[in-house]
Amino acid sequence: MGIFRNFSTNTTWLTRLLWLGILVDVIAVLSGLSEIWLLSDIESGNHAYDLAAAAERNDTRQQAIGIVQLIIWLAQAVIILAWIRLANRNVRALGARDMEFTPGWAIGWYFIPVANLWKPYQAMAEIWRASSGSPDWKTGETSGDLIGWWIAWLAANGLGRLSFQLMMKAEAIGEIKNASIATTAADIASIVLSVLFLDIIKEIHRRQSNWAAAPRSQNVPAPVAGDTL
Repeated sequence: MGIFRNFSTNTTWLTRLLWLGILVDVIAVLSGLSEIWLLSDIESGNHAYDLAAAAERNDTRQQAIGIVQLIIWLAQAVIILAWIRLANRNVRALGARDMEFTPGWAIGWYFIPVANLWKPYQAMAEIWRASSGSPDWKTGETSGDLIGWWIAWLAANGLGRLSFQLMMKAEAIGEIKNASIATTAADIASIVLSVLFLDIIKEIHRRQSNWAAAPRSQNVPAPVAGDTL
């Protein structure tokens, strides 16, 4: 049987990192809107300022923000996957029975093409329901936050790919502006994604912590599946 690990510290640090990501994404949205306005001025020829200087400042700012976003995204990816794996292991250690997704596959499905369009959501929904502590957890309802989170995940990733493809092909000002619009939309979706995920991790942490703190008679042990993929 696995051992429940208090993951309050993990949850706290993940929460802080998500808020940092939200802050940077908000800055990215504002910067993106500024870029779109600049491109619109260039496209229309309606301006009364030095376009070359403005374009240089814009490019420098956008590149800096992009680098910071990439660093935060990589850090979030590592910590989020570790948190999901731990949450899966914990709920098994508490006594959740007959779970479909092992701790390994709860994160492994993110890396499987096509299947990663729905399997990670199912794995997270299973953790959510199983964390209720009810013997009938499989029939329990999931939160609307989970559905919204996954829609935002798909939107952010889809828009991110679209913006990259548009930028790679862009030559005319109008095409560059379309790529910038897609990038800004992806940043907005990322903000929604992070806000919803904050609620999800806090609720799962709350459920599991309450279950772990309940009288021992309420924690019915169950065999714990292996952690291998």
